[in-house]
Order: sequence, then structure tokens, then C-alpha cells
Amino acid sequence: MKEYINKIKRVNPTVLLLVGTFFIISFLRATKDEPVMLVIEEKSWPVSVIEAQYDDVNPTLALFGEVITSRRSELRALVGGQVIEVGENFKEGAVVKKGELLLKIDDFEYRNSVIEETAKLEVMNRDFERADELFKQGSISEQFRDNALLEKTQQELVLSESEKDLRDTELFAPFDGVINDVQATLGKQVSTFNDKIGEIIDIKNMEVRFSISKAQYGRLLEDESAIVGRAIEMKWTVGQRDLIFDAYISRVGAEITSNTGGVNIFANIELDNDQETPLRPGAFVRLRMPDKTYKSVISIPETAVYEDEYIYIIKDQRLKKAVIVISGYDQSNVLIQPAEDLMIQNGDLIVTNQLREAGEGVKVDIL
Repeated sequence: MKEYINKIKRVNPTVLLLVGTFFIISFLRATKDEPVMLVIEEKSWPVSVIEAQYDDVNPTLALFGEVITSRRSELRALVGGQVIEVGENFKEGAVVKKGELLLKIDDFEYRNSVIEETAKLEVMNRDFERADELFKQGSISEQFRDNALLEKTQQELVLSESEKDLRDTELFAPFDGVINDVQATLGKQVSTFNDKIGEIIDIKNMEVRFSISKAQYGRLLEDESAIVGRAIEMKWTVGQRDLIFDAYISRVGAEITSNTGGVNIFANIELDNDQETPLRPGAFVRLRMPDKTYKSVISIPETAVYEDEYIYIIKDQRLKKAVIVISGYDQSNVLIQPAEDLMIQNGDLIVTNQLREAGEGVKVDIL
């Protein structure tokens, strides 16, 4: 026994450690449980889609404009004097008809002037007749007869001016319109061409003036339909009520506006001439005008476009990237075409929501 113990003591401790470690590892391997294999399923991301459909799209431009009148005239007295009569409708906001009496100036002096100049003309007519008879008899020279004719002609002109002044004592409406800025009242003394007595605004020939950007103007020039004659819908909001009017473009401004960098457009407003319109110059209105027509494009939400360069379509439940070209916009929608033919076909499902995990081959579920 002592001999066996001595043999163990003579064994290298390192060897004993290695042997012990080997037995322990072997024991643990023999008694351990087999590991369970975990299978991780591929995640599928929910997406919203629309079907691709090629079509000709005519977007609508939302614009703002101001109603103006094509005719606005200041009313001034053509002769001086005291106002002795005022027309029934010569007051602020009243509607008048062409030829309606607005006011009358005291015509006493002008009527007397016509009577006086008429009498002078009668005398000169007789003088000329006598001179003409004497000339035919050879009693006077031709020059004497011609001087009599000249004096008669000059008096006819003076009489014509007096008759015109008499007519001008009455001021009539030059066209149908609304009276504004009335400054003449009964008994007021007015002077020739100096005193403004009011103004008249034509409300049957009104226009709407609005501005479009150079980009919008350029697109309209590219369109098949001409700019002039293009139909416009005009909306004027009065309190809780919206009044709708039709208009059509009549002309384009002559220059680029310096403050906006755009182009002024003028459109005639279609009004019923048989009825008085509530519309007035200066009204601020909203407009809807057809934009350029885009041929064979796909209209999709803005959220469907990634980095303004591509979209994702779904093939076999997986995402496929399609590079696009943006042709234009229709309010919140983008009008696109594929960068390569046949990359997007009618009926393809286009992802419309922004997916952070989006990428080529990503598995998706359609909501």
C-alpha cells in the first residue's frame, strides 16, 4: 500500500490536472441535453396599394384673382353752373341705364346765349343774301361777298357751340353701370372740367385678373388647347354663400410682373345681361383653371414616391423597385411615367405608404 501511494506522489501534478479535466469534460458531454433548433420566420410588412393605370390626366390649377371692370369713367360737368336737378338714381351704389339723366345744371345763361347767337345768325344770313345779290349785279367785289359768307359761317360755329353748351347742362349716363363716389348734390356750384361729380362703373362687362407663374405659363403654352378661350370656374364667397360664375380667358398680360415674376391673365366673366349681378369690382375670388393635359401617365399619391426617383411594386408578395420620371402634379397626387418601357404595366400593385424597411425583395402583406 505504501508503495502504491509513493507511486502516485511521484506522478507530475500537471498530468493529474489534465487527466481530471478530461474526465470532467467527458462526463459533462455524456450528460448534457441536446440543443433545440430555433426556426425564425421571415417578417412580412403591411402595405397599402393602388393599381397602376395609364391615363390622360388634366389637372386643375387652384388660383386667386380680383374682379375688375373693363370700363370705369369719371363724371365731370361739361359746363359750369348750379345743379338744379339730380337724377333719381344718381346716388352711391345705384344702378343706372345708358342715357338716364344724372343731373341738370341751371341753363338760363346758356339758353339766352342760344337765342342771342341765333338772332345774330339771322342778321348775317340776310347780310350775305344782300351781298350775294349785289355781287351778281356787279355792284360789289367778290371779296366783299366772300367776307359776308365768312362772317355767316363763323356765326354758325358760334351758334353750334352755344347749342352744345345748352345740351351739356344735362348729364346722362354714358353706359349701363353703377354710380360711385358721388360728389354733386342739389344746389352745388360746379365748374367746367374741374369738379368731379362722381363716377360710373360698368358691371355688365367685368373681368377677373389673376397671375400664374412662369412654370405654369410654360405648361399652358405646351398644351394642345390654346390659352385664350380656356374656360375658368370662378367662386366668390359672400358670408356663408358661394356664388359661382363662368369665365373664359380673353387675353394675356403684356409683360412679366416684377413683384411676383408671373404673368397676368385676364378672363371675361359671363353675366346675365337681363339681371343685375351682385358681383362688384374689387371682389377677391377663387379660381379653378384646367392645366396642361398629361398624356399616358399614372396618378399616384405623393407618399408612394421614394426620394423623388422610384416607387415599389409588388411581385409575388415581394417588393420590386421601379425607377420613375415625374411628369407633373395633380393637387396631392404625382403624375409619373416609368424610366424604362414596360417597367410598370396596367394592373401592377403600387405601394402607397412610406415603409422604413422597404427594399428590393422585402416580403409584404397587402392591407
